[in-house]
Amino acid sequence: MLRNGIYRSPVLSGIVLLAFMLLLLPAETMAAPTGSLVGFIYGSDMKTPVPNAVVKVRNVDDGKEYVSTPTDANGSYKLDKLKEGKYILGITAPDGDYNFPYVMVVKGGEIGKLSLALKNGAASGLGQETVEPTEKEKVSFFKTPVGIAVLMVATTLALYGTFKLLEGKEEASPSKK
Repeated sequence: MLRNGIYRSPVLSGIVLLAFMLLLLPAETMAAPTGSLVGFIYGSDMKTPVPNAVVKVRNVDDGKEYVSTPTDANGSYKLDKLKEGKYILGITAPDGDYNFPYVMVVKGGEIGKLSLALKNGAASGLGQETVEPTEKEKVSFFKTPVGIAVLMVATTLALYGTFKLLEGKEEASPSKK
């Protein structure tokens, strides 16, 4: 009797039905929201679109790489289903590979817009000047080992002189000779 009552329970039937539906749902629908990245790739003149360039982004946390389809005649690209997180960017164009040292953040449920111009050479930020490695900075004398030694000796002599000056001063008394 107890056995027949359990199999006819509406609660047990609901749990079994819910478990079966969870198995059929794709796991991607329950995952964290994803973002997208869209934009254009231009040549070094910042006006000419670059066709057949491939945009690649790599997740900094897990190392997973996402690749776009080649850009069209207008230089436009689109990357879909990017997991929320931090990414570094690289582009493979017909004239070579370009890597960008910047980290970009993709937020879930949002579309990021990023247009880039490809130029050979070192990457630099806006408003920042690149320093040539051949240019040697002038080092201050007091930052060299000889300068540090001179400062240490001068400080020691000054402290010793102050100590000797204060050591000789005693109270003058007519009874003491």
